[in-house]
Amino acid sequence: RDQLVRNQKELLSLIQSNQAIERNATDSNFSNEIDMASNMEGREMMFQLTSRDRNELKMIQEALYKIDHGTYGICDICSKKISSKRLQILPLSSLCIDCKESMEHI
Repeated sequence: RDQLVRNQKELLSLIQSNQAIERNATDSNFSNEIDMASNMEGREMMFQLTSRDRNELKMIQEALYKIDHGTYGICDICSKKISSKRLQILPLSSLCIDCKESMEHI
């Protein structure tokens, strides 16, 4: 739980920092088309990173909710326990290894 809360704080800080950079970039004046294209590419990359970070933040919040409600470590599909080894490696796992493998083969 403590590690998830630390990760959550780090992600929130990163997202806020990215949003501040984004706001500053929209206020910039561009001297030529190359500068503008470069800035647009940077903004697109920033958006993708922020989207990924938001998705991870959502997964952390779901894991914390499950911890608080006693359902952390239970597979979302088959309701069996997720192995502690898997949770140590991937603490945001919501599927046991069998269900995850089944999904990947579909």
